[in-house]
Amino acid sequence: MLRSSKGTAISEFAPGLFLLLMFGFFPIVDAVCIGIDYGSARYLNELQLREAQKLPRSKVIDTSGTVIKTIPDQWRRTLLGGLANSDQKVITKVEYIPVPWQPVGDNQTVNFWFVSVSTTVSFRPPLPIFMFNGVPGLGGPITFSVVGRRPVENNRFLNE
Repeated sequence: MLRSSKGTAISEFAPGLFLLLMFGFFPIVDAVCIGIDYGSARYLNELQLREAQKLPRSKVIDTSGTVIKTIPDQWRRTLLGGLANSDQKVITKVEYIPVPWQPVGDNQTVNFWFVSVSTTVSFRPPLPIFMFNGVPGLGGPITFSVVGRRPVENNRFLNE
């Protein structure tokens, strides 16, 4: 007796499902998470920048202070920070830059400064695809470096 051709659809389902998952579903989930990771890194930078804008310079550049240590540690305990690569720590650089322009009018201030905070964070993909090991965000970790700049609220904090 000859075999029926009705069972061929079942035998083609497994390879088709594998291709659909490996080249369709998993990359889409990882691509969405890349956007969430960038937003999380930007949010961390904004938190650090908001605090650096208000504090004296000595407290901002302290490696065990609020901006460089406390805020990233608290951020890691949140849902968004939990996606960060736990093997690598958050790298934060703070610098003070004078304003490149002079204010106009009667209240001209020579001491007008910006605080600039650079935050570098590494994230791991939630569903790493073994075929894309060299691709950041799909098979390997992806690193974001975010820089924010705001004016210093009180110029006397620059010398404290």
